[in-house]
Amino acid sequence: MERNVNIKNIERRIKEIAKDYESRGFKVSINPKQSELPQFLKGFEPDMIAKNEIESVVIEVITKGNISELKQFESLANTISKKKNWRFELVFTNPIEQTIHSGFKNELSIDKQKTRIIEIKQLMQQHHYDAAFLLGWATLEAAIRMKLNYEKSEALNKPTLSIIKTIYSLGHINQHDYRNLEKLNNQRNYLIHGFDNSIDKKTLDDLLNILTFLIGDSKENVMYEWLEALDLDYYEDIYSLYSTVRDKENIGAFTLEENDTIEISCEYIDEKLELNNDLERKQFLDLIEQEYMDEMDPEGWYGFKRAMEKDD
Repeated sequence: MERNVNIKNIERRIKEIAKDYESRGFKVSINPKQSELPQFLKGFEPDMIAKNEIESVVIEVITKGNISELKQFESLANTISKKKNWRFELVFTNPIEQTIHSGFKNELSIDKQKTRIIEIKQLMQQHHYDAAFLLGWATLEAAIRMKLNYEKSEALNKPTLSIIKTIYSLGHINQHDYRNLEKLNNQRNYLIHGFDNSIDKKTLDDLLNILTFLIGDSKENVMYEWLEALDLDYYEDIYSLYSTVRDKENIGAFTLEENDTIEISCEYIDEKLELNNDLERKQFLDLIEQEYMDEMDPEGWYGFKRAMEKDD
């Protein structure tokens, strides 16, 4: 019976992953035949292959407790790592072992979470990236647990990936961060099971950005609050704001002033958005793309919207 449950969990997870990749424009093949595989994958039986114009991904889904399966994927991962524009993704599914429990009383407070962020950055400066990642992930789970305790405590007894989906569905993170968390969760699984999964600075920056956002201690929170005060239902207004920030020109209702800092204002609200440097300006542009442009190329998105309006 337990084996049947595991198989169903794996099948369900494979379908979820396939749907996610297809939504991102990948062509997905589940349980591809040997005749569909490139020569270097002959003999392997991957659960799924996802392809687009940029990369091809070989995906395997296993139960987290099956250590014997982990061994056999080392050879597959090594083979794929040598091929340009190919990568291997191992996804774990086990609702028992990946649960964040709500029964613990000693939650990590916001102040302690902030202290840990300082410790993580110190580890990064010393290039102890693996240790920084594990401490960061533990702190991230504490931040997620604290968020859900306020709104949806019954979700705490679900697997980690299910909880990540819950905070996404509740609007605590955007789609871009949700996808990043899925990838980070895979890297965490690799690391704790003894695989050589090199953690780099970008991976840690991604984790820290999400963590600081969840505890309300990031610039991104300020950006979100300012955007929420605007009326951005019309695509022309969205594009005017984006162009103002990108080109540093005053367009439509938006104005940009640059002195020691960068100030963005809108004629129908009093509060200004202050950015400290061009790095934060780029972060704000990325946020607009993620939230309003479906992460499309801005010019392509604008052209698409204009064409749709003409058709109407």
